[in-house]
Amino acid sequence: MLVFVTDLEQAKRFYCDTLGFPLKAEHPNWIEFEHEGCEFKAFKCDEPQPVKNYSRVARSVFVFRVTSLDESFRDLREKGVTFLHSQPPENEFPHSVAFTDPFGNVHELYESKN
Repeated sequence: MLVFVTDLEQAKRFYCDTLGFPLKAEHPNWIEFEHEGCEFKAFKCDEPQPVKNYSRVARSVFVFRVTSLDESFRDLREKGVTFLHSQPPENEFPHSVAFTDPFGNVHELYESKN
């Protein structure tokens, strides 16, 4: 898995300090993270991605399963994470809420309703 970012130091702060992913390695044009056996890389790019029309355009999304969506939502908002909704929406889909990294990449928190 990979994500494109415009600033590697800012990406390291967001993914390590804010989201809590351990840093695996640093390279001149990318950094590597590992979380519960899942590795991903952040590659340096030139321009951020606009978030507009999030659910209406093709894109890849990291989805992170959490034990408590409400608690994770509250904790990340307190850390300054930008969410696409003011509260997790209630609908027929699994309990989830979307947020962005500083570069316009959209990710989601997910809690099973069962």
